[in-house]
Amino acid sequence: MRRRALLIGINDYDYMEPLSWCVEDALAMRLVLESHEDYTPNFACRTLTSRAAQSLTTGVPSPVERVTFNTLRIALEELFAFDDMVLFYFSGHAYPTEQGVYLVTQDGTESLPGILLNDLLTMANNSSAREVLLLIDSCYSGALGEPDLTGGVTNLYLRSGVTLLASARSDQQALEINGHGLFTGLVIGALKGGASDVRGRVSAASIYAYVEQALGPWDQRPIYKSNATRLSPIRYCIPAIRDDELRALPQLFPQADHHYYLDPSYEVTRPEAIPKHVALFKLFKRYQVARLLRPVLDEDLYFAAIRNHPVELTPLGQFYWYLAKHNLLESPALSSPPHTAYAPDAEAIARLFHEAYERLAPAFGYETREATRRPWEQVPERNKRLMVAATAEVLAMLFPPEPPGSTAPPTSQDS
Repeated sequence: MRRRALLIGINDYDYMEPLSWCVEDALAMRLVLESHEDYTPNFACRTLTSRAAQSLTTGVPSPVERVTFNTLRIALEELFAFDDMVLFYFSGHAYPTEQGVYLVTQDGTESLPGILLNDLLTMANNSSAREVLLLIDSCYSGALGEPDLTGGVTNLYLRSGVTLLASARSDQQALEINGHGLFTGLVIGALKGGASDVRGRVSAASIYAYVEQALGPWDQRPIYKSNATRLSPIRYCIPAIRDDELRALPQLFPQADHHYYLDPSYEVTRPEAIPKHVALFKLFKRYQVARLLRPVLDEDLYFAAIRNHPVELTPLGQFYWYLAKHNLLESPALSSPPHTAYAPDAEAIARLFHEAYERLAPAFGYETREATRRPWEQVPERNKRLMVAATAEVLAMLFPPEPPGSTAPPTSQDS
């Protein structure tokens, strides 16, 4: 594992009004960042929160380190003392001053609210990390990289490899909805696959595109600042099409605008069906679902085969044809994890089990714990994460990765 993340969630403050969703946001971000959708490891996460987590066995709050100025500063120094990709996530109060906007720590005061956003940027710029992603869900978070009001700092910049995704402009507040920060809830949806491309890759740029479209002109406006020379995946989701199937495109289509003619031997229901053609027809259907291929004259691939009509690559398909033709599909930052056959979503299965268990337990003479005898949305986050993690392990055993090359597509056209 060559990626590390520091996740901060602060609900409780010594000198400021408490917040209600930040700890849960940090824990939810950890759940989605720790592994790719096929459960292979992703970021090694360290989470600092202001509220003690409840013990899974005793129900007694466990000790937790306060997120003070010194604690956060030391954690940031450790985060940035790394030579590969690092991610910093913050959910909590921000405090604007003439010197700039501060991310407020638990012990923050008016004289020292916490970590100055531009000090955070300086640490990121000076770090040895190959890539840095800053995810800030707080009011005024878009102020990172902007000059202060004193006129003393005017040469701020993002060095190569640093990217910021902020929840709001430098003059806007960040909002909460459905128990999450509005921004964080959208980012989590993007990381779960809402912002993935056909290869299942979710990048910082695609996360921003997803979040930005979901917020209207009268909402808080997210900010994207980047000096990146590559779009390294932040997370892999189950791809719509496998890389080996993409690499077959130049073999099946000699030119990007080539018309591939079908005939009834490609349709499995026809008596003249040829097994190799049927297998290729199934691959064409997967291309079509991924929006890479379309019939030229018909609305459906079935009728194209029956009528001896051609199919062609869409503009998106031609783009991936070009990448495959010129050996540009390999990711220099992180190898794509093994393709996994379809597996149900771990959180969805955990929720179904929880609801069924709580409903059926009384009929079998059992009384469940008060902490879990409630709707899924109200289950303590730590209990919920345990159930999801256990479900994920079971699903990984039930839906193991396919052996590499086990379903390689045909690579030539037989007529």
